[in-house]
Amino acid sequence: MSGKQAAAQGQRPSQYYPAFFESLPSLQDKTVVITGCSRGLGYVTALTVAQKGGSVIMLNRPSERSQQVLEQLQKSTNQEGNTKQRHHAIDCDLLSFESVRQACQKVEDLTRETGINVLCYNAGIMLQPDEASQDGYDITASTNMLSHFLITKQLFPSLQKASDKNKKSPSRIVTMSSASGYGGPPLDVRFFEQRGGSLGGAPASYQRYHQTKLANLLFTSALHDRFQLAQNNNTNILALACTPGVCGTDMFTHATTVMNGQPADTSMVPSVEDGVMAQLKCIFLADVTSGQLWGPGRNGEIVCTPIEPPLILVDETSKEQLWEACEKAVGKFDI
Repeated sequence: MSGKQAAAQGQRPSQYYPAFFESLPSLQDKTVVITGCSRGLGYVTALTVAQKGGSVIMLNRPSERSQQVLEQLQKSTNQEGNTKQRHHAIDCDLLSFESVRQACQKVEDLTRETGINVLCYNAGIMLQPDEASQDGYDITASTNMLSHFLITKQLFPSLQKASDKNKKSPSRIVTMSSASGYGGPPLDVRFFEQRGGSLGGAPASYQRYHQTKLANLLFTSALHDRFQLAQNNNTNILALACTPGVCGTDMFTHATTVMNGQPADTSMVPSVEDGVMAQLKCIFLADVTSGQLWGPGRNGEIVCTPIEPPLILVDETSKEQLWEACEKAVGKFDI
């Protein structure tokens, strides 16, 4: 983001992203599916993938903004005389499992020949009302965890197809978590049951968010475990997690408004582009290993944090409890 663009959006100019972008390899002939990419971190991720030659399939709620982003991706990558549609926008409401299933069917139809190289779970909400999704689950749990589990279940064969086509380039599942998932309390499966609308208001709204962000890390670790056990079946997929740190997203504006009564100045925190670098590392770079968590360090560095106690309350029992809760919500998922 240029200085003028950042100023227009009230953001600090990006310090590290421009050089980081230049260092990223090509994603030519790769397909990346991204949730929640009409704004913020997901938008920068989608644009970066497109500019580096990848094909983007956006899973967003229907909106004019989503269509505008699709048009921008097409314009940014279509060379003169080439009008082939490389990118696609598919309507997907993460508060409806039926909508998610329909969206996944459309993704399968689009990727029947190529498969999917990356599933990027960027979408997330924070400090939301105690309300139920269309399926009766907490809206934060449905958006941040349950629907992403369902997408993984539905599109897993497409991930395998892409990894089978190129054994040297494993497919990836990249899940956006948060430092809000660190520390206690430990997993409480009540938050992932059909109790939407009865889990309590503030401060329970933060607990609902904490539980989903911890669940994202449990999910990544549980996926990694299952991939390790399935190695004899030639499963060639990486499970990765990332955090953005505090940066100038809509979520930052919303959270500070809820907590302080007015939004904080986004120019006082890193730009969205600088905040998305860990997610891009997990999508693009070869020096990552399944089961890892990456996030921002100092001076533009991207650091790896172990997904384990005492910082992150991930253990075998919690992983199994989360997996069982997700399966109860959306169906059996064996790897």
